Amino acid sequence: MIGVILAAGIGSRLRPMTNHKPKCMVKCAGKPLLQYQIDAYVAAGITDIVIVVGYEAQAIVDYCKHLKHVSIRIVDNAEYETTNNMYSLHLVCEHLRGRPFILNNADLAVDGQMVRRLLDFPCADAVAVDTSLYMDESMKVTIDGEGLIRDIAKGIPASAAFGCSIDFYKFSAQAGNVLFAEIARIVEGEGLLREWTEVAMQRLFQAGHLDFRPCDIAGLDWVEVDNYDDLALADRKFSGFDDALDHIDTFVFDLDGTLYVGNEAVEGAAVTLETLQRQGKQIFFISNNSSGTADGYVDRLARMNIAAAPSQVILSSDALIAWLHRQGVQNLHVLGTEAFRRRLAEEGFNPAAEDPEYVVIGYDTELDYAKLVAACRLVNRGVDILATHSDLFCPTEAGPIPDIGALLEMIRITTGRSPKQVFGKPHESMILLLRQRAEVDLARTLVIGDRLHTDIAMARNAGTRSLLVLSGETTRDQLDHADILPDHVLKSIKDIVCC
Repeated sequence: MIGVILAAGIGSRLRPMTNHKPKCMVKCAGKPLLQYQIDAYVAAGITDIVIVVGYEAQAIVDYCKHLKHVSIRIVDNAEYETTNNMYSLHLVCEHLRGRPFILNNADLAVDGQMVRRLLDFPCADAVAVDTSLYMDESMKVTIDGEGLIRDIAKGIPASAAFGCSIDFYKFSAQAGNVLFAEIARIVEGEGLLREWTEVAMQRLFQAGHLDFRPCDIAGLDWVEVDNYDDLALADRKFSGFDDALDHIDTFVFDLDGTLYVGNEAVEGAAVTLETLQRQGKQIFFISNNSSGTADGYVDRLARMNIAAAPSQVILSSDALIAWLHRQGVQNLHVLGTEAFRRRLAEEGFNPAAEDPEYVVIGYDTELDYAKLVAACRLVNRGVDILATHSDLFCPTEAGPIPDIGALLEMIRITTGRSPKQVFGKPHESMILLLRQRAEVDLARTLVIGDRLHTDIAMARNAGTRSLLVLSGETTRDQLDHADILPDHVLKSIKDIVCC
């Protein structure tokens, strides 16, 4: 038995992700689509695989040359722009002749047992069919009174469809030869180069020249990925998000870019929080923004119909303050908002000491040049810097605006000095502070945020699960090239409770 994967297409509906790579190399739950199919073949004991490539073929070649325990033959469809997958299969007919094979399109994320299900099906010729659903975009099949497939097409109505084909087909050597002859008539005799393989199969089914039966794969996960909605569904399924939710007791939400962007709440934020609280989940809010207070965030969330208590809000300034208390520090020079300075004074620190132990820098929305000069003079004298966090920019509805990271870089260029310590995300100090406030099992905690190098990195550092939402900084195409990966990814927090 040999595996055949047709992977020559462009995948234009997934641009910009497919600007420089084929669709099958797009990652789903951290793994290329192509790897899902290869894994399913290997799990079934099939290690001889032919892949027909075309668009951005070198990406597939480079990827496959490093795979172990599988023999892959690459065939190039140089005419991919003017042909379709039937032509791709036509290119490898002679290589397959006289051999049984399993055929699939490359734009699928599939359960690792998919090919095994087809192999174990008692009929030599079969179409993998999901009888549990009906989708307009999928090929559907009909069967006759004897259970044989007699039609395959997208346009089959629900009333007549037995189920949806998932584009996995098992051919005996004899059925393969029949298919190859029909494809030759279509491609060489009729000159039709842009047809789907299913057009040849449909002709043969309707004429009674192929006796295929449906192999029901209902219950196994699969997603045909054509667009970003499909990819979102595949990310959810193949990261096991819904199963993971059953084992999460505590939800830690980032604020900027996750619950709101600027002054606009993310759609569905209030409903999501209400639903989780009704389910008895612990809810906390976490932010690197040190310019405000917990009470201020509570008021801001209330204006978005999100109920919260100050004890549920943890800021980067909280982690800083806890550290200062542990170190016995009292005298500071603070570069930050008046609210931040007042908070430090209330905690027993002197925020304007003449001889400070540290220059403390927070996100300062009231910044002026005199503040910068005063801080730099102390740093030039050798006073160490502490920073609440290091975000370069803050997301707003009008685009990014400078955050403390930009300020720290300006000070570094000016003085040559960087912070001795940074307390906000991605450092785990805020999560550890959370454990002091409540009974929290980190293994049953989910951190939700929009930034890979802060929210997701903090979750990794703290040993919690992570969920990236695409409502703020990070886009789905950036995730495909990231070195820090979340456990799960959704379009927004709305999708946590409704999918």
